[in-house]
Amino acid sequence: MRNRFTLRPLYAYRALIVLQFALLLAYLVPVLDASGFMLYLFVVFSMTLRWRFPIAPSYMLLDCAVVATTIAFFPSNTPFLALYIFYFSYNNRMPYSLLPIATIFLFATSSIQYLIVLMIVPGYMLYLWQDETTLVRRESDDLRQKIHHMEQTEAHLLQDYHDAGRISQLTERQRIAEILHDNLGHELTAAHLTVKAIGTLLASDQPQKALQFQQKAEERLNTALTQLKTAVRQIEPDNDSDIRKITSLLENFVYPIHFSQTGDLSQAPPHLRQLMYISLKEALTNITKHARPTTTSASIECTQSIVRLVLENDGIIPSQSAPPGNGLRYMRKRIETVHGSMSTSWDKTFKIIIILPIQG
Repeated sequence: MRNRFTLRPLYAYRALIVLQFALLLAYLVPVLDASGFMLYLFVVFSMTLRWRFPIAPSYMLLDCAVVATTIAFFPSNTPFLALYIFYFSYNNRMPYSLLPIATIFLFATSSIQYLIVLMIVPGYMLYLWQDETTLVRRESDDLRQKIHHMEQTEAHLLQDYHDAGRISQLTERQRIAEILHDNLGHELTAAHLTVKAIGTLLASDQPQKALQFQQKAEERLNTALTQLKTAVRQIEPDNDSDIRKITSLLENFVYPIHFSQTGDLSQAPPHLRQLMYISLKEALTNITKHARPTTTSASIECTQSIVRLVLENDGIIPSQSAPPGNGLRYMRKRIETVHGSMSTSWDKTFKIIIILPIQG
């Protein structure tokens, strides 16, 4: 793909300088003498030197003084000073233009004096253009830096989210291990020792005593089985609690919500229910920030393959009808980490649709 050419103030400035040199040469050719030609070469060198090196405009004032001094002896070369007026105007050094302007008024005819206006206006317009371009470029760089910082922040948040999930898994594993150890460890160890004792008693021809130990082992195993069932109930997530949290969030919202639900939300894995709760909470917070709704509706649909949340509200504040900011963007990232999707639309109402897949 070819790079598109963009006209920049510097290109326009250089093009006008070249055009001015050509016009001055055409104007002065009929009266050009050796002193005028040498002065022409000096001005060309003075201008092109600034193209190659970033020399301060104050040094150009020295070159202008040399040309003004020469013009005092050769007044026919006065038009060369117009180039310096154009240069100082482009670099926003209008006080420096007083020297060439005064020299033109002293030694030039009235027709040449019009060059002052002709050089000041385009030079200063190019300066304003260059200043605006620099400002826009600086703002663009700041915006790119902010976007880069926000992307890094998002990446850190997602990493923190993954780390928190990992820590939660390790904590849950530790809790399960403690439950199994506390509830089953003692009974299973006692049953194991009792079974070993039965073998010893049978080997020493004590069947009655072995039968008693067998009954004790059965009792120990029955107790362990009962405790295992209790531990499983403790380990299993509280589906009703998760659903109550979501329902309570909707019921206690500052604005009335028409809520409907289809399907059994308890079929969704616990981490999806938690993500649904967090997403719904963020979406409701977004409503309080950006709207004053009279009608808000929420629906949750749970099937064997997906959980779908649809939240819609009216009353969007006109000054804040633009797309929401960081909160929903971070929420989208969290949803995408579980291969879900989030879409939003806004016109007279704001609508958000979240779909979370249930992994088979």
